[in-house]
Amino acid sequence: MATDCPTRTPTWQRPVNKYASRAPLTPAKSKEAGLPKIDQDLIDKLTSMDADWPDMSVVPEMPPVPDAVNPPPPKDNWNWSHYNDEVHPMRAAYLPQLTDIVTEENPLRVDVCWSMRSPYSALVLPRLTYLHANFNVDMRIRTIFPVAVRTRHKGGKAGSGRWYKWADGVNDFRRSGEYHGIARRWPNPDPIWQNGFPPESADMQVHPLEKQPYITWLVRLANVAEIWERSVEFQNIVHETIWGGRYDWWPDHVESNLREAGWDYDAMIKMIREDTETVDGVWQENQKIQLQAGHGGVPLMIFRGEPFFGQDRFGEFFWRLRQNGLTERREPRAPITPRPRRWPSDE
Repeated sequence: MATDCPTRTPTWQRPVNKYASRAPLTPAKSKEAGLPKIDQDLIDKLTSMDADWPDMSVVPEMPPVPDAVNPPPPKDNWNWSHYNDEVHPMRAAYLPQLTDIVTEENPLRVDVCWSMRSPYSALVLPRLTYLHANFNVDMRIRTIFPVAVRTRHKGGKAGSGRWYKWADGVNDFRRSGEYHGIARRWPNPDPIWQNGFPPESADMQVHPLEKQPYITWLVRLANVAEIWERSVEFQNIVHETIWGGRYDWWPDHVESNLREAGWDYDAMIKMIREDTETVDGVWQENQKIQLQAGHGGVPLMIFRGEPFFGQDRFGEFFWRLRQNGLTERREPRAPITPRPRRWPSDE
């Protein structure tokens, strides 16, 4: 099995926000002549579970993907084991703080469960990148299928059924992007094909995985990047391409942005096609890691088994790392990013 990572090129010595431009949006377009623009009229026609998504030649043919619905969580998962309602004793004690000196050779190990369709992953990405670049951590961004796929029930409906959640999430994403001073915009098309409009009657039906036009492609590309140990770099290209507000039609730019940054896109697709079991084994293992932490959401930052859910828990996550001896690197490493506007204090 060939899993060697192609040689990095000097193009990586650049700010990561190249793919999240604040410049005016580029006009919507598709490299395939005649492909319809994903607009309101087309989306309204595609709400039927019997509909077929327009052909997208930009997405290469993919091998069939195994079922991605969540299995039951392990009974010894972190959240259940540390449940404390002041009545029942916890099943497991908190781990003592680390005492070893944290260095570049002895970093703190961090896992981040991630979705290519997650707006909140997009919001925390600059802070995770700054942490990776400037502190002694071994960070692995572990991409799984979105919750809409992992919780899809018979008939296609997914999610919690909370009437307010969809509209609140879309609006909160925009507001949080402004608060953190980063360019963010809801992607068109949505990386997941699901019925989310109008918000007052959205049934949240999710089309089956075999009919999804983009998400299997994105997840498997991310998993190859994990095998090559370049997950942080990959997300700063592809996640920014989707969520960074630069493009009206992001699928046309995934391949070209990867190539421009020095990635061997052909090798990635070849590995997906010829070593599918290994690539799919990555997201399957990542899913187990998420469940072992006792959670189902993303972004999920995990340190020593303890989960910190959501971009708004980054401060607590950073505080826990500091408690365990987190230190700064002698020199930053790529991808380089400016200090985030809302970086947590050291208090």
